[in-house]
Amino acid sequence: MQIRQNLQIRDIFMPVVFIGVLLINCIAPLQSGQAQAPMVPTIVVGTDGVAGEVGIWSMDPAGVNPPFLVLEIDGEPVPAGLVWSPTGEMLAFHTNLKDNIDVYSVNADGKNLRRLTEHEAEDSSPTWHPSGQKLAFATNRDGNFEIYTMTAQGNVGGNLTADAAPDIDPSWSPDGRKIAFSTKRGRTIADIYVMDSKGENLQNITNHKGQDIQPRWSPDGETLAWVSRRDGTGDIYIIDSDGENQRWVKSTEEKKDATWSPDGKSIASLSFPQGIFLYHAIDELGVGETLEADLKAAKNFLQILVLDKGRRARSPAWFDPAFPAPPFDVEPADKRPLTWGWIKNLGPRD
Repeated sequence: MQIRQNLQIRDIFMPVVFIGVLLINCIAPLQSGQAQAPMVPTIVVGTDGVAGEVGIWSMDPAGVNPPFLVLEIDGEPVPAGLVWSPTGEMLAFHTNLKDNIDVYSVNADGKNLRRLTEHEAEDSSPTWHPSGQKLAFATNRDGNFEIYTMTAQGNVGGNLTADAAPDIDPSWSPDGRKIAFSTKRGRTIADIYVMDSKGENLQNITNHKGQDIQPRWSPDGETLAWVSRRDGTGDIYIIDSDGENQRWVKSTEEKKDATWSPDGKSIASLSFPQGIFLYHAIDELGVGETLEADLKAAKNFLQILVLDKGRRARSPAWFDPAFPAPPFDVEPADKRPLTWGWIKNLGPRD
């Protein structure tokens, strides 16, 4: 009799559990789905803008539509280190809002500003893991700049670099296996290094007497771009991820803050001192040819935005819904329970 009663109770309980789980899985995305990716190609840049507002401005990469302010803040300096989350729903950046330079995130529409780090040291240069569940960033909270990790909610993890030399400018590879960064290890001028996601297996990508900083992975993970001052001005270089086949994107302008287009065919950067926003067509750089041959081909510059003289601008970041980030297999520890499998486990056993 007791067994039969238990079966009847379970027969009643199971549909309730099933409906409840479905409601949870339907409502949860609605609650957390307030952030939405842009529906059109978009470049954001941290600047004090055409009207003087300090914040994040959004622009049409083709330069057709005028820029508009996404987020206005009281920070100083202007927001920098802007990076899109893999799905384009959020932006991460660093700025000084609370007397310290910390890392923040915000929805793509400028809503739901969140302070991810809160430390008296400087936390900067965030980079998303392709799962969107964690970030790496640079911090001097140990007295020397190192590369740390944290969750997307701001729970700070471990120190990946732990070296006496300053390590800055992290950039996570699209497959999540490597992090490129800039460091002064063994030198007085910075070089580009690559390590695995645990901070091991270091590879020296550049080795030059000029300063090499701000490495950025191409969307397919096969190429690195960075900014170098080895020729006296800030120029963009690109190189295969194995450290071979270096190319030079040469122009007469001082450049910084290079970022790849989502299709991997162009690189956007900020040009100084004119404050002109330019991009460089990578498909015309003579890939595989000599460095000297590339100089003749690297002439294709398109002016996207001309900022008023005296305006400051930092860190362009490019998103295009037509070129979503490659799907990333989340580690089992990060997966949500498989709802249908869990429900079946509650069913009767033979």
